[in-house]
Amino acid sequence: MIAWLLLTLLALAIGGAVAALMLHDPGYVLIAYAGASLETSLWFAVGALLALWLALAGSLFLLRRVLRGGAEARAWFASRRQQAASQHALRGAMLLAEGRWHEARKELLAAPAARTPLLDYFGAAQAANELREYEQRDSALDRAKEAIPEAAFVVELRRAELQQAARQWQRSVTTLAALQRLAPRHPLVHALLFEAHKALGDWEAVAELAPSLPEEMPTATQVAMWRVRLGSANGDASAAERAREVWAAMPKRLRDDEALLLAYVDALAAQDPAAAEAALRGGLKRVWRTAWVRRYGQVEANAQSQLKTATGWLKQHPGDHALLLALGRLAVAAGDPRQAKEHLQASVEAEPSAAALAELGNLCVAEGDSAAANGYFQRAMMAAEEPPEAKP
Repeated sequence: MIAWLLLTLLALAIGGAVAALMLHDPGYVLIAYAGASLETSLWFAVGALLALWLALAGSLFLLRRVLRGGAEARAWFASRRQQAASQHALRGAMLLAEGRWHEARKELLAAPAARTPLLDYFGAAQAANELREYEQRDSALDRAKEAIPEAAFVVELRRAELQQAARQWQRSVTTLAALQRLAPRHPLVHALLFEAHKALGDWEAVAELAPSLPEEMPTATQVAMWRVRLGSANGDASAAERAREVWAAMPKRLRDDEALLLAYVDALAAQDPAAAEAALRGGLKRVWRTAWVRRYGQVEANAQSQLKTATGWLKQHPGDHALLLALGRLAVAAGDPRQAKEHLQASVEAEPSAAALAELGNLCVAEGDSAAANGYFQRAMMAAEEPPEAKP
């Protein structure tokens, strides 16, 4: 209050002093230019200049206010669009969580100005994928790449994930192959490729990818992978050596798997039957498996030695139809048809399998007893055609 009073008194004093000067001497101003002249008092010229300055200052002030008002209006409209987009994005996320795919996709695609366009387009793509509208899914992902070009790799990863969720395994392989060229060691690309090849049954590709994946993969997957590795050795000139290398590299806990040991034996049998016999014999010491016993009777290593070994197993497994079948086959290979016939008939009594009946038929053919042979062969055909659950 005191400051305002002092300023007022100062303004009055200045005004009084100026008024006194104007009365004492009004002054004289002459402006001449190009033959024209303007005469006025000093104080009028000063007032005119002051008025001109005030007019210019006022105009500039009004112009700034107008320009600022336009920017503020644009900012207001942009804020309104952002708020509307955020509301669309929020509703879309909620609808997506509820599984309301149609509504979710509509809301998420209506939110292009939201602060998270990548997530919104991903949500729209997921909704379209759930609806099995795959063209719409791909369109949403393409729009995501257009909105954020630097996120192209992430967008393609999401495309592969959605393709696999839709069980489009071959399409996902194509998508992931392109990504693998860009990032050869990317862990998620490898993991997704692994799942795609596994679903397609391409176990060779699975085996190639396996070294780059965690060891905690399902046992069934590991078994299938190692079977492919063992099977790939068959027919090669060094098949037995390659099979031994694969077997040595295999985790020990998998070596008692029924299918893997049989695959190993098959890889060895042609070139190194003695090693195949030893592998089966060692496996049967650890675990007694019917499939291994049957295969033991078909390994052509040393028939006499194998017959002796298998006969010793009868003490612990009397009446085992698979062992009796193996003994019959080994006796045939050892040149003892009488003993072979005894073992095969005992196997048929324990379980009339098609394999044992066919072997008996072959023995009868060798003996020249065609009637008995035909009878065994007919029974073998009937046993082979009989449903497993109907067999005793």
